[in-house]
Amino acid sequence: MRLSRITFNLASLLRAAMSEAPKITYTRTRGLAELSRLIFAVKDVEIKEDYLTTKAEFENLKATGKLMFQQIPLLEIDGLCLVETSAQANYLGHKYDMLGGTDYERGRTQMLFAGAQSLFIHGGYLWTLGEPEKKDEDLKAAIEKAKNRYLPAFEKALADNGTGFLVGSSPTIADCSFFSIASHYEEMPEFGDLIEGSPHCKQAFLKKFAEIPGVKKYLNSPRRFPPLNDASIAEVKAAILSK
Repeated sequence: MRLSRITFNLASLLRAAMSEAPKITYTRTRGLAELSRLIFAVKDVEIKEDYLTTKAEFENLKATGKLMFQQIPLLEIDGLCLVETSAQANYLGHKYDMLGGTDYERGRTQMLFAGAQSLFIHGGYLWTLGEPEKKDEDLKAAIEKAKNRYLPAFEKALADNGTGFLVGSSPTIADCSFFSIASHYEEMPEFGDLIEGSPHCKQAFLKKFAEIPGVKKYLNSPRRFPPLNDASIAEVKAAILSK
């Protein structure tokens, strides 16, 4: 009797956890959490968010034991505490059928997803958090990598696929990852006309992805943060990068 009661209680707790809205904990920026936000937006899933603004809040979160590798973003969903953006994206991709429909599509999705993640880090994000005296140098290197290594590959993938998405005829986690960085190229003056040289990326992809109903709603909401600026960079550094 006691064992069955314990089993029932555990099952009840699991059902309760799985019925709760997913929650993302991160800073008040797009950053590494934007990928999961966009996946949820594609499927028009309502989520909760907690924002860390101080080092004390980050340390308190670490103390809960929820952060396996002591880092954010944290995604709480279905009773799980997930860190690492690739793990989060693949979990959500499996849950929401956004990994491709065939072995070929799944392979392409994973390859393009990994490439978009590399582009996000090396071709458009790290320079904002580097040393101020190296900012111009780091930005130049980011633009060169995006222009010469990554954007031509995504341009070709979009042209070859012909649907406005990177793989198949519906959005995958690869599209969400690519939109996360490609939208920065349109919005941040530091990147100049970088995206203009990739018409499929700009005209076919960015416009089509932004018109997905749930994505359109998210992009027009206060939850869609602007690109990093001096104030938000200072807040991020104070909350999670300071020692």
